[in-house]
Amino acid sequence: MFSVAAVALALVLSSCEKDNAGVKNPSAEKINVTLSFKNSATRADGATAVANATVEILDGYICFTTVNNAITDVYTITSAPTADKNIQNTALGTTPVVLSNIPGASSKVYMIVNKGTHAALAVPQVGSSINTYSVNNMKVEDQSDYLKVTSSGSAILVDGSASDMKNASISLSTQVSRIQIKGITFEGNITGNVAGIFINGYYPTMQLNGTAGVLTSSKSSVDYDENGAGTVFPSTLDTYIFDKVNKTIGATVVPNTANGVWGYNLFASKTPQIIIKLTDVVVDGQTLSASQFVTINGFKNGTEEIENLAGGMIYTINTDALVIKHENMSTDPGVTPLQVSVNVTPVTWQETTVIPNM
Repeated sequence: MFSVAAVALALVLSSCEKDNAGVKNPSAEKINVTLSFKNSATRADGATAVANATVEILDGYICFTTVNNAITDVYTITSAPTADKNIQNTALGTTPVVLSNIPGASSKVYMIVNKGTHAALAVPQVGSSINTYSVNNMKVEDQSDYLKVTSSGSAILVDGSASDMKNASISLSTQVSRIQIKGITFEGNITGNVAGIFINGYYPTMQLNGTAGVLTSSKSSVDYDENGAGTVFPSTLDTYIFDKVNKTIGATVVPNTANGVWGYNLFASKTPQIIIKLTDVVVDGQTLSASQFVTINGFKNGTEEIENLAGGMIYTINTDALVIKHENMSTDPGVTPLQVSVNVTPVTWQETTVIPNM
């Protein structure tokens, strides 16, 4: 999993209480925290494949814990701070933020960002376990904006350059990967309609700790309903896991979406299938009575097959690379699959070009 952001925390200890012998009582000490934030480039793609856009931090939490994972203190990241335990989200970029009165028993720090409407995560509670909190579920539809995906990370507090200082460095990472298609090319005398594009094999939910829910998939053609009437691809997941395309087949078919791609943010998993549904297909003047399906069944990086999608990576299929012929079509999804070749650059949200290998 690749880093989508890095956070450096410099913690300065101040002795607030000592016993009569002058020995510090760690549980009674308070820590003043100077937090510096660095937001590195994010994998992103706009209308003209603009890379290196940055992930926005809308909201989130910073949690301090004991060595036994009990939460000792919680700071809330917000766009409108209203309390002393709030941090302005826009401050997490250039100006260091000082956090005061962190319990001295704290030994580790956790950070979770983009939790509001994107993950609907509960507020961490002081005294509870961070491990218990990490079982909170994210939903796949909450991760649709690739600039605002939920990310998290943790680090141990270590001694700094002076005896009264501690430091920690957090790398935030995301459980989300992205597949996107810039267009489809048809070869031969083919007419008809591109009805829909579906991701077959996705996790509807995933816990913050990376534990996935139940994988949803189907090999039945009746489940590929572009109108969202089925249970595998319900209307609530329209544009998140599938698209009703409804475009006439020509030499090329390209999306009219705002960012110029059909894009799907998924929880990192085994590489899923991409199913393209065609209707009213006529090939060389012969009408095909049933809906036709084209299946992309895997990615390759050169000669190496990619078995799993990596969190934070984009896999892009270019218009002139995805070429569909009559021989690639079947009345059953998953039959006669195509495999696509991928040039992978393992950097933060770096676009990855995917080339179909017939």
